[in-house]
Amino acid sequence: MDPNHAHESTQPKQRITTIVFAVLAIFFFVLRIVARHLKQVHLGADDFTLIAGLIFTLTIAGVNLACIEYGMGTHTSIIHPVDLSMVFKLIYAFEPLYITTAGTIKFAVLLMYNRIFPVRFIKIGGSILGAITLAWVIAMDFLAIFQCWPIAKGFNPMLPGNCIVLKGALIGNGVPNFVVDMCILALPVKLIWGLQASLWHRVSIICVFLTGSFVVIASIYRFSLIFIFDITDVAWTLADAQTWCVVESAAGVISACLPTLAPVIKHFTKGLASTARSLSKSNLTQSGTGVISHVDAGEAGLIGGDHKVTITAGEAPHHSDGNYSLADMSPNNRGSLHLKAKGWTMISAETDRVST
Repeated sequence: MDPNHAHESTQPKQRITTIVFAVLAIFFFVLRIVARHLKQVHLGADDFTLIAGLIFTLTIAGVNLACIEYGMGTHTSIIHPVDLSMVFKLIYAFEPLYITTAGTIKFAVLLMYNRIFPVRFIKIGGSILGAITLAWVIAMDFLAIFQCWPIAKGFNPMLPGNCIVLKGALIGNGVPNFVVDMCILALPVKLIWGLQASLWHRVSIICVFLTGSFVVIASIYRFSLIFIFDITDVAWTLADAQTWCVVESAAGVISACLPTLAPVIKHFTKGLASTARSLSKSNLTQSGTGVISHVDAGEAGLIGGDHKVTITAGEAPHHSDGNYSLADMSPNNRGSLHLKAKGWTMISAETDRVST
């Protein structure tokens, strides 16, 4: 290694990325729970499985942050031996935890499909993909735990013994991972396309489900980083790949939450629309020198310069500096205002509609 690059570090990037995606995963999961509450739907197997997936995601995020504190993201040659020993132990723990995290999130998505699309095609496809995922998790966890013999050599390279070729194991882990992810993403597309809905509605639903494609992109990118792995400089060459394991897992949690958020979005947009209507009823802005400050059940206050004129239903307005005409302001026709004032623009306000 070039001595000029011995002290380079990617630790700030690794740390920020890990924290941001962990927070995003929590945020979207909270929105999912809020959506369940708004819809008055009890938490199901998919929700509880995703809770486990979120806990695992936060666990590997914590392990990755601990790795960074002990030197991950810097060159192995400058890490103190005691810290380096801790880095190896944390990496050893990270591998099976990540595999279990990825598998748990896949199970949560498949269970969500069964809840949303309770049809034979989804049940059979989900069962097949679930069985493949379970087999992958068991095989990869076994490989991660028993990658060396004795087992302790997996986190203490100085011990005598034998280990598998780690780069080959990582590649064997990555390929089935993103292939299964792509199959899971594609599973509901045919069913959604056959819905009795407009083309735009169907495309929008498919796009929501395909937001999970970021998981596949993250998985493929993480897979590409494996090829720069160097066993002689683990702390430097494995740092990006390990952080992207966290990104991939957090993206999986987020993508599992997005299809469930319609009640939250509707509630939020309904609140905005209600606020906008309320403001349009109570506030009329006047161009030039004045403003209609209040319109409520046949009463209006007109403010212009240093004067104010109050107009109440059934009364004729009067002001020495202007000519006003009032119509439709009788008690039987409250809430409708047609006002014309000298030097002012025409203003018409009828219940929910305001124009100037």
